[in-house]
Amino acid sequence: MALGEHAVRFIVGVDIGGTFTDCVALRVAEDGAAPVVKIGKSSSTPPDFQTGFIGALRTAAEMHGVALDEMLANAQVYHGCTVGTNALVEHKTARVGYLASRGHVDSIFIMKAGGRLKWMPADYIAHVAKQTKPEPLVPKALCEGIDERVAFDGNIVVPLNEERAWAAIRRLVDQGVEAIAISLLWSTANDAHERRLRDLVKEIAPDLFVSISSEVSPRVGEYERSIATIVNALIGPPMRHYLEALEVDLKQHGYTRSLQIMSCAGGLIDADHAREIPVLTVGSGPVAGLIGAASLAQAGIGGSRSAITADIGGTTLDIGTIFDGKPVRRPTGSYGQYEYFVPTLDVRSVGAGGGSIIRTEGGLLKVGPHSAGARPGPVCFGRGGREPTVTDAAAVLGYFDPAYFFGGRITLDVEAAAAALARVGAPLGLDARQTAAAALRIIDSQMADSIWLTLTQQGHDPRDFALYGFGGGGGLHAAAIARELGVGSVVVPMSNLAAGWSAFGIAASDALVTEQSAIGLASPFDPEELNRRWPVLEARVKAKLVQQGVPAEAIELRRFAELRYALQINEVAVPAEGGQYDTRSVDRLVATFEREYERLYGKGSGYAAAGFTLTGLQVHGSARLSELQLGAVIHQSPAGGDGAAKAPRDVTWYGHGDKPASTAVYAGARLGAGASVAGPAIIEFPDTTVVVPHDCAARIDPTGSVVINLPALA
Repeated sequence: MALGEHAVRFIVGVDIGGTFTDCVALRVAEDGAAPVVKIGKSSSTPPDFQTGFIGALRTAAEMHGVALDEMLANAQVYHGCTVGTNALVEHKTARVGYLASRGHVDSIFIMKAGGRLKWMPADYIAHVAKQTKPEPLVPKALCEGIDERVAFDGNIVVPLNEERAWAAIRRLVDQGVEAIAISLLWSTANDAHERRLRDLVKEIAPDLFVSISSEVSPRVGEYERSIATIVNALIGPPMRHYLEALEVDLKQHGYTRSLQIMSCAGGLIDADHAREIPVLTVGSGPVAGLIGAASLAQAGIGGSRSAITADIGGTTLDIGTIFDGKPVRRPTGSYGQYEYFVPTLDVRSVGAGGGSIIRTEGGLLKVGPHSAGARPGPVCFGRGGREPTVTDAAAVLGYFDPAYFFGGRITLDVEAAAAALARVGAPLGLDARQTAAAALRIIDSQMADSIWLTLTQQGHDPRDFALYGFGGGGGLHAAAIARELGVGSVVVPMSNLAAGWSAFGIAASDALVTEQSAIGLASPFDPEELNRRWPVLEARVKAKLVQQGVPAEAIELRRFAELRYALQINEVAVPAEGGQYDTRSVDRLVATFEREYERLYGKGSGYAAAGFTLTGLQVHGSARLSELQLGAVIHQSPAGGDGAAKAPRDVTWYGHGDKPASTAVYAGARLGAGASVAGPAIIEFPDTTVVVPHDCAARIDPTGSVVINLPALA
């Protein structure tokens, strides 16, 4: 159908992963026809990720039966951008210079002992003798102290010495820095000196990327604020280069609208905002999957409004938490051992996925965290890979139909995968199938351990949650992971859409802007101080969203407050009610904090007698951008399951012997809402394979999600 025949629009979400770039394209017709969703996949193409981006778009357009230029001319594109994340992981960041108040340059080198251990594995924390500080983000030779001083109340104690500042900037430019990070003491109270330093940098080197802490992270906490500013500068130039190249490519293919970028806070920002504050995009792809899953959890899909999300791709497992229908947030992000202030949804990544390499080391079989990535990829892809991966193991055990991988777009070379696994297992006396089974058991256990650690650190019991498995490997591993965790229900969201679930979440997300205000109030809090600050933050949020083209009447505002006990260090962000504040409003705010603190840290962990400190205020402004809704993609397969059964296949199930057993296989697209499948079985969709283990039963719910019920533990 030509686009001119009907007013057809496309809502497009694109998520770049370590192995594949996923595109979800929803076609909406104004003539009343049902919306149609297609998934486009393309291999990711580092370092020129825009090539894989365009490739995924082209595949989705072809599946809709239109040319790429036709689709983009009538599309709104939403993007989960991983360029900043990849630059940090691969250490391909900009050369950064750092300006700080004189006498405070060394704070980024001293670090914080607790902070630099917070996100490290338990065995590393326990081995005190082996603990080391990471490589500095900025070498000392590229750090300069600036003569100035602002007091905690915003008063200027020492004026900015512009002559010496000019000389310091000149020295950094002469050393070839590509970006400059500026973080001055108490700029949260008065940012005049930071803004003036930025002007000086622009006078000396107009094209240099400049990051100032009062815009990146206006929070009290010198160290974390400075790290956020430096990380922003590290990824600023590569992000700017990528977005400029991508926008040129999109324009050449007929795209004229603004590009919307997913942020780690769980909403969309425009490309201009992402260029200025790219640290907001770090980890944003996995966040999108969490947002999409929350829309299902709120409806109780899987029997619970609380869910663990396991986004299993080619390179990583990304773990998120939904508690009572809402994604769990945290006030800080992290880069290795560096913790920094950026509000984000609490998604944690570990090196475990379909591309995780299987090897023998020290007489033991090990899996991951290193990945084969997009190139060369698993051995069975036939792209030159020689080291076997988790995908190779699953293929050898029979979980995949070699002729139907990605709907037949890739033909798997199972014999090559078996030969590679046999080589790895030989020193241990294992054949190919035994090696594959052991590798899957190891990776499933590793994933379960990571999820257990995440949930317990947040104060939750995994047994109270459903498990949502998505991404390329979600349907393959989710039931086995749930069994180890004691979870009773698994959801593979919207069946075939699970493979591109993060892209779906991006396309269904809202615009989001967050403004923060540092504050240092001791209890009892003055309500009038809050009444003075809330409107200022709300006005700034509205102004930024309107600048992005969002109608003022469409903006929804939510308030959050960050508190801690006066003699304790743990800050907790809690929702704050709207409207004018009085003493009763303040009391309710404190009571909300005490309940959340006790849930996180245990009964009796608080110390109200010491009083409370209000450390920060936040306002989140959101608005609908996309018309993509859960109801728009309700499952439309035929009722019942007629014609769904395919030829049985020999599958080796670890835990049930090392011999292949004939296993029922079903065409997922033929299973209508209400259809049920008893395990052991395999449900195949073009882009998703769902494994239903022994003693489990799966059913298709009205959204098309595959819900697997596991037997209750004794």
